Amino acid sequence: MTNFVCASNNERQLYMDLLTNYNVLERPVSNSSMPLVIKMRLFLQQIVDVDEKNQVVQINAWIRYIWEDYKLKWDPREYGGIKDLHFPGDNSRIWRPDILLYNSADDNFDSTFKSNLLVYSNGEVNWIPPGILKFSCKLDITWFPFDDQICGLK
Repeated sequence: MTNFVCASNNERQLYMDLLTNYNVLERPVSNSSMPLVIKMRLFLQQIVDVDEKNQVVQINAWIRYIWEDYKLKWDPREYGGIKDLHFPGDNSRIWRPDILLYNSADDNFDSTFKSNLLVYSNGEVNWIPPGILKFSCKLDITWFPFDDQICGLK
């Protein structure tokens, strides 16, 4: 197995067992007619820039994604008590949602860092990539500095 550093034989075996016959292109649902629920939460770290002229806002944020992958479940007792595993974020070994910012004003569209994914034995996957998000926002600064701005991320 390449691109993984395993600390134990149990961990190595677990990675191998989980990824054997795993297809990263398949949405991780046992019934293809069912939706996959992805919980998202944004943690704003900093407002980097507000460009009134071009109607663009730039922020530094962490985005938390949580979903369940039924193919990534295991019994910790069978693998030396291992309750969670890390998968490299820059590696497409396991399925990830292809969620992008629709109102992005960034040429790159996806400006998040490919951080590690944390998978728990119950199949829950946590992915929290940080990023600099640049998006369009209708700004009205008529009453500045006594104004409020509401920007939607979609």
